[in-house]
Amino acid sequence: MTVQRFRTIFWQKGIREGAWLTWDRIGFACLCSGIGLSLGLIWLLLIPNSFGAPSGTVLMDYLSFWLAGRQALAGAPELVYIPADFSALQRELSGSDTVFGFFYPPTFQMLLSSFATLPYRAAFAVFILSTTALLCISCRLITGKWLLAACLIIVPACANNAFHGQNAALTAALYGFFLVGVERQRMILAGIALGILTIKPQLGIFLPLVFIAGGHWRAFASAAVFSLTLWLGSVALLGVDAWIAFFERIGLVSDLVSEGVMPYNRMLNIYAASNFALLPQGVAYGITAIGAVAAAAAVFWTGRKTDDPRWHYAVLVTATLLVTPYSWDYELALMLPAVWFVLEHGYRKGWLAYERETAAILFVLSVSLPGPEWSAGVSVPFLVMIAASVIIGRRVWFELTAKSEKSSDNSVLNAPALQEA
Repeated sequence: MTVQRFRTIFWQKGIREGAWLTWDRIGFACLCSGIGLSLGLIWLLLIPNSFGAPSGTVLMDYLSFWLAGRQALAGAPELVYIPADFSALQRELSGSDTVFGFFYPPTFQMLLSSFATLPYRAAFAVFILSTTALLCISCRLITGKWLLAACLIIVPACANNAFHGQNAALTAALYGFFLVGVERQRMILAGIALGILTIKPQLGIFLPLVFIAGGHWRAFASAAVFSLTLWLGSVALLGVDAWIAFFERIGLVSDLVSEGVMPYNRMLNIYAASNFALLPQGVAYGITAIGAVAAAAAVFWTGRKTDDPRWHYAVLVTATLLVTPYSWDYELALMLPAVWFVLEHGYRKGWLAYERETAAILFVLSVSLPGPEWSAGVSVPFLVMIAASVIIGRRVWFELTAKSEKSSDNSVLNAPALQEA
């Protein structure tokens, strides 16, 4: 084999074009991931393992969710917002010093109360299965095919979310329903999805720009009405004291992030990555501010320039996770529909250089969480976000440039007719 032929096959086809990444291989990888995810959850919930506390309680994030729901049922929902009391409650239940915080508004606590009627392990399984099923339905509406939807929900990012017992599948599903509502002009349904998304308010920092850029005022009105309804329901069921305790604790969350108590290497945002790289606080704040302005401009510009809500969604979610001060590795699940748009668009209209393999690496690394001892001050989840930003940004630019060129060609073709008129 000549050097030129080797270069063509290995570099041009294998690296630059990623020709090896076929749908058959993607399907096989997803099948393996699905089997691994199922076996992993069985091991976590049914077989004694290293994540079990002395009492047998599985020490994962869902413990705080379940206990928050139990406190709502017990009539003392405000206790979850008092760190000392909530930590003591967890230690009493598990017999372990490992505790988890609850940083969500009482509206989410109200929703969790329905799962808290079940025993802990059963509630864990039902919560993950039901929220993942919602994400599957959302992805089915987006992709139009159940098989592709199933592939999306079993990639490593979703596995990571499932093992932690976290709510990223739920929030990703809500974002997906919002996208589908806008795409199909079902603005009231889109607004309801956003109203429920207020259970995680930090994920909505750029939504006002979406409303303004796209003129989605019916969705805005629907979201406002449903958010108010959800809030009134939580006040009626949980009381005003829960909300007072929640607002009193908001400052604690920002303190924990700025003081480095939260593990920066597991966070997605610019601020955490700057701190993990040991940059001075002033520099970290400056980089974050610049990133926030650039992200806001990208969200608004995309909304004004494209009529396709899919690309607006992709830019919106990417910008939100990079800028919001509280975004975690398991929330990479929100990126799944966005990366799907890139893959689907690439197979229809041709691939950009290094695009396919970059997307594949993103999926694999979405569950890789190296600690500071071997990641040398570089946050891998943040690198995943940067890579996602690059491939989404390139694809959006490609789409808008092609649209602009097509529009220019039509103008040239129609010029004589206009002159004759």
